Amino acid sequence: MPFRTAVGLLTCLLTWLLVATGTGRASAAGDTALTLPLLATPPVVDGRLEPDEWQVAVKVELPFQVEPGDNAPASEKTEAWLARDDQHLYLAFQAHDTDSQSIRARVTRRDDIDDDDYVIVMLDTYNDHVRAYRLSFNPLGIQSDGFINQEGDVDNTWDGIFRSKGRVTANGYVVEIAIPFKTLRFRAGKDAVWGLHLQRWIARKAERTSWQPVSRQVSNLLVQSGELRGFDDLRISRTLDVVPIVIGSLNDERRPDGRVATFRKAEAGLTVAFSITPNITLTATANPDFSQVEADTPQVNVNQRFILFFPERRPFFLEGQEFFRSLAVNEEYNRLSPFNSRTIVDPDWGAKLTGKVGRNTFAFLAASDRAPGKRVAPGQTGAGANALFLVGRYQRDFWRDSAIGGFFTRTHWAGTTNQAAAVDTRVRVRSDTTLRGQFTQTQTTTPDGLTQRGKSFTVNYSLFGRNWRIFADHQQVDPTYRNDAGFVDRTGYQGTFAEVGYAFRPVDDRKWYAEIWPFVQAYRSQTSTGFPELQNVKPGIDVTLRRGIFFYAGYEFNRDGFAGRVLSHRAVQLRHSVTRFKHLTFSGNLSFGTGLNLDPSNTTVGRRLDLRETITFRPNERLNLELLYLKSRLRDQRTRSPFFDQNIFRLRTTYQFTQNTSFRGLFDYDSAARRFGLSVLYAYNPYPNTAVFVGYNDLLFNGFDPIAGRRTPGLFRQARTFFFKLSYNFRL
Repeated sequence: MPFRTAVGLLTCLLTWLLVATGTGRASAAGDTALTLPLLATPPVVDGRLEPDEWQVAVKVELPFQVEPGDNAPASEKTEAWLARDDQHLYLAFQAHDTDSQSIRARVTRRDDIDDDDYVIVMLDTYNDHVRAYRLSFNPLGIQSDGFINQEGDVDNTWDGIFRSKGRVTANGYVVEIAIPFKTLRFRAGKDAVWGLHLQRWIARKAERTSWQPVSRQVSNLLVQSGELRGFDDLRISRTLDVVPIVIGSLNDERRPDGRVATFRKAEAGLTVAFSITPNITLTATANPDFSQVEADTPQVNVNQRFILFFPERRPFFLEGQEFFRSLAVNEEYNRLSPFNSRTIVDPDWGAKLTGKVGRNTFAFLAASDRAPGKRVAPGQTGAGANALFLVGRYQRDFWRDSAIGGFFTRTHWAGTTNQAAAVDTRVRVRSDTTLRGQFTQTQTTTPDGLTQRGKSFTVNYSLFGRNWRIFADHQQVDPTYRNDAGFVDRTGYQGTFAEVGYAFRPVDDRKWYAEIWPFVQAYRSQTSTGFPELQNVKPGIDVTLRRGIFFYAGYEFNRDGFAGRVLSHRAVQLRHSVTRFKHLTFSGNLSFGTGLNLDPSNTTVGRRLDLRETITFRPNERLNLELLYLKSRLRDQRTRSPFFDQNIFRLRTTYQFTQNTSFRGLFDYDSAARRFGLSVLYAYNPYPNTAVFVGYNDLLFNGFDPIAGRRTPGLFRQARTFFFKLSYNFRL
């Protein structure tokens, strides 16, 4: 299908849909309000429902099946109790089950319960319908915590301190929870209202039940929350978290001359977080630990046209990171972010202030980064000099679910100053329709006084209803755009993306499928000079079956401009995910056809194969084995000789002795780099920021000498490290 024809058809369809779907706003389902009773004696959080402990608490049931059904009756009964005292919010769940032997409950690490059964608490503590705490607990009480936004996207990078205990019974399972108010940011006082969702996930059925009904015609999940009251007399106390960190390591590393240097390293750091009020927090850190115990997920890095994006994992930046997010950017479609914390690589100090007062959200960050000065050879400009980062963010909410905000960033290093100012907005037009936009202006001044300015903007439209799903996005980035504190995968282009799909959903639960979604996507971009960059049209279909089976099939038509040439290529794309089995899950994607060799000296079309597969095996409730395999290959169509052939293997084995204690082994191999990685780790992590880690890392190369930069027979050890890390969270 020609690209212009496809875009024309999509434009006509979008126009028709804007008229045909009307302008009414569906009513929210959050008409049910609960008032928290005050407990004189707190319950014992032990996973045992004692009637006298919860008799004062307010009790509700979760009667609605919201997935895969459309507010159909739940297949299993679930009850919940809520209460509070001056220090904690208490909840208890009793999840009845007619087949308790099939309940999925593992002793696992925090945030690793997605394949288990679990219950969910969502607390919109500002009742602004923008984001909420999302706390999940498997049948053993193991926690997964983070945030959920209005579209239902979950971010589990935040970790809070609270207690939970669960127990599987003959008739289901019980979970009891105590959440300290000190852990949450919230609005309290007279007439304070929190949004509340209570849900349950039944893994073997891929079924979600809910206290409140959830309409798919309303794209904002949080506006459909119930209400939680009873905070009028809640005493507000300040919280001080003091986290000292001690790190030690013994390192072997090959130097450029080929010799192995052995050195020891010991460091101490301190992070302090002070809650000025329940909704304003000041955090400061000196000589912080920004090491990652968890490695980044491998990505194919050969034949890549644009910069790869890696999510943030470091604790200092994770805390309060939601305050620094743009209203117009998401990781799937649009990563033109005014601020990306991973640009701050190796800080020696940092400080930030974050909070929300009424409809106003603000955040400020300052950090000094040692990394730029370390990358420069001694004697050159900037050697040993730190880069200073300053970031400011303000956002104002308006209407029921709309906002406007702005960013300001400033970096200074070696006499060069880079500044960026951005305005972003999100406007909820209807219950299922949202408009977003962002404009950014940058300015860079060099030591010799030269100034370079650039701008970027993006605007997008989304309609996500019960059936129709439409998304359109346009981006434009000047070739002179430069934001040293943000993220952009390339400059000097403008591009337009459009997607239209219609979801077929059964009206009852007797069908073999839960959803069938055929759709078509189209994208076109060109450089600032008008040269065609990327053009593609991709029709596809998503099929979600009942009981945890999903697959996708699509076909991709591409015309890419590269190195002065425009070449066409096509590919079949397949994806799958199977989670219905208790001990085994697997997911992956496959793409095959033709592809472009991104080598300026030999730009041509070859035979392409891309594969990614993840297999997870859980023989018992404590042992978890995960195998990840990635392959990317491109061959000459005539000679069948490979332009490249990258294979990445990763085997991760985890044994969980208790909820807080684990041993992890990690082995990976990258055939393109001829690199082996080995890592073992003992971890004791009873709650966030309190941990003991002891580990060993080894990096080797097979048949390739990274110092000489050439293939050489033999096995070369580039580096190895024995390390420990100790931290403790003193909460005052």
